[in-house]
Amino acid sequence: MPEALLASVVLIPKPGKDVQGIDNYRPISLLNTDIKILAKLMALRLGPMLSTLIHPDQVGFMPGRQAFENTRRAADLIWWARSRKVPSLFLSLDAEKAFDRAEWPFLFRLLERAGLPDSFLALTRALYANPMAQILIPGTDPTPFPIRNGTRQGCPLSPSLFAIFLEPLMRIIRADEDIRGFLVGGQQFKVSAYADDVLLSLTDPETSLPALMCRLTEYSQISGYKINIAKSMILPILVPARMLRTLTREMPLQISASELPYLGIKLTGLPDRLYEVNYAAMYATLKQDLECWDKYAISWVGRVNCIKMNVLPRLLYYFQTIPVALDPSDVRSMQRAIDNFVWAGKRHRVARATLYRPKQLGGLGLPSLFSYYYAAQLAQLVAWHEGVHAGRWVELERALMAPNLPHHWIWLAREHRPLLPTNCPAIMNTIRIWDKLAAKCDLATLPSPLTPIFRNREFPAGLRPLPFQQLWDAGLHRLCHLYQKEQFVPSIIIDQQESGTGGLFLPERQLRAFASRRHIKAASQTPLSFFESICLKGTYPKGLISTLYYKLTSLIDWKELHYIQVWERDLAEVLDSDDWLDIWEASKGVSLCTSMQEQPLKMLMRWYTTPTQLAHMSPNHPDLCWRSCGSKGTFIHMWWECPQIQKFWTNILAMLSDALGKEVPSDPWNLLLSRPLEGFTRHENKLISKISMAARRAVAETWRHQALPVMAKISAKIQDTRIMDELTAVVRHTLPQFHKVWDPWTDAGL
Repeated sequence: MPEALLASVVLIPKPGKDVQGIDNYRPISLLNTDIKILAKLMALRLGPMLSTLIHPDQVGFMPGRQAFENTRRAADLIWWARSRKVPSLFLSLDAEKAFDRAEWPFLFRLLERAGLPDSFLALTRALYANPMAQILIPGTDPTPFPIRNGTRQGCPLSPSLFAIFLEPLMRIIRADEDIRGFLVGGQQFKVSAYADDVLLSLTDPETSLPALMCRLTEYSQISGYKINIAKSMILPILVPARMLRTLTREMPLQISASELPYLGIKLTGLPDRLYEVNYAAMYATLKQDLECWDKYAISWVGRVNCIKMNVLPRLLYYFQTIPVALDPSDVRSMQRAIDNFVWAGKRHRVARATLYRPKQLGGLGLPSLFSYYYAAQLAQLVAWHEGVHAGRWVELERALMAPNLPHHWIWLAREHRPLLPTNCPAIMNTIRIWDKLAAKCDLATLPSPLTPIFRNREFPAGLRPLPFQQLWDAGLHRLCHLYQKEQFVPSIIIDQQESGTGGLFLPERQLRAFASRRHIKAASQTPLSFFESICLKGTYPKGLISTLYYKLTSLIDWKELHYIQVWERDLAEVLDSDDWLDIWEASKGVSLCTSMQEQPLKMLMRWYTTPTQLAHMSPNHPDLCWRSCGSKGTFIHMWWECPQIQKFWTNILAMLSDALGKEVPSDPWNLLLSRPLEGFTRHENKLISKISMAARRAVAETWRHQALPVMAKISAKIQDTRIMDELTAVVRHTLPQFHKVWDPWTDAGL
């Protein structure tokens, strides 16, 4: 165990810093794999308990909690402070080496007080029993030294332990009446945290700030947690300059008059500057990166992957954490920059609707910025529907919209909505997006089964919910709750109530009259859309943004895709959806190599320029086949009908038939688009798909030549494909599957 507890520390120089300074290196700890596996198992065991141990104000590394909860909450509170003219401070605390300063006796005592099992405590103590570290420096022998405090960097259990370590401080701040936060709807909003990034929202600064500093000092003395005052920063809202000078004279905190960096974005003192301050710099950085990458020889598919892996995560984080409306012209400009990068500044050969469509539905999967932004905002609308596990930002926005409930109000038709008591920018932006997309994107029917019964202008009696309180408490909230197998639910509820519920007679009659209207009864029994089903569950599922994005980019029916219509016209056969799904699946999984992935996509989307297209663009260019057969050089002629290409495919089919020991039919859907053949096994169809793909790659490399590729060229392409598949199988430990596909080919000596 002692050797397993030894960590190797690698020093990474900080960008733009003097490498001669010791402080200008960032230490990265490399832990023993066995220890990390044990710690991961412990973290998984502890995870389900964290929501009961840690207050919702802490969202860092907590299951089901995300960074946007704190940034949206902070933006709401800044708006509230300005709209109510409340002098306030937003204080971002900089913890000095936060994870490294946790005192172990204090931490273990907290774990005991949390009621964790003795076996778990024993394992935790074992992980921290005389751990050692050594710094790896080239050319020197590392010398181990003991570690005496802090949670271990790189340990899967560390984030959970630190959250438990910080929780007492959060509780002290919440409980201290001298530290005054925002009181909205009877709830206090003082402190929020993402791991060690703590943001305090304080009113009455003259009282709150000194009291806070006193509590921080006391906590530091017993726990080891220490604030770096010089790096902590204040964003004042409507605080008189004289008061601010007095406060900072006693506590040397940094003051930012307009912006406060927090969780990778900048909170602004003026809500209407939130978009400008954050997005302008981010767009400029992304465009600069695209210009830099454009100089490199990156394949078409590789460029799409660059956008997915590097550009999209940065944009998506802003879409989630900054609750503002986007400037459409800026988004279109950014999308054009992305599109131009993907096409390397050349002519766009695929329609945008196809380009942004998911790969599994016949598109290329290039991110559509508007769709991702809408998906991110709709995901937060889903979070409005959460029940007991709702985030603190949801509680705040419910208080701002009271007496209306946001997760009820949005389902009302516009003419039946009660007036909102707030114009909070984040709330209004979410509502605008919902109203824009609800019907356009088939997210809901009108009226929706989720339409609320109460506080609905179409049901005037329900504008005063008190007479209906018993029905509300019994779960009667929405139109979909009115009927159960054709039985009127309010009557069932009343029948199940004990005697003394005579006061429900009139409310039941009023509800029955409302529910008997034809459109209300029809709406109550309408099947839920996919989005309505998600909202009604009242949870925020994993992968929600991806699910919503998939739906938003799949609205066009597959039959409307242009290349499908052209393929079916050229080959005089209409395929059903299952056939196209098979083709899309085959084109998506042909190889791990991007240059090999490109060919099926280019073929599917009819990438290759033909003589007829060139003649259309330039009248002086002949439209005849390059292979001198005298026919018009259409796409289907160049790939299938030309006598020379027919001989080419005959040779390929002969080799496949020899390898598989049975005749492979001449089917353009199979040889050009890899539609599986009936009567052949899955592995046989895979081999046919890979051989035909290699053959098409060889043809594409001699595309505008009169002669087709020689057999040596084709064999080289097939060998490249086989080697790439073998290397992939070695890495993925799937050699048996590789041999099932390729052994017939190699056994035939081809």
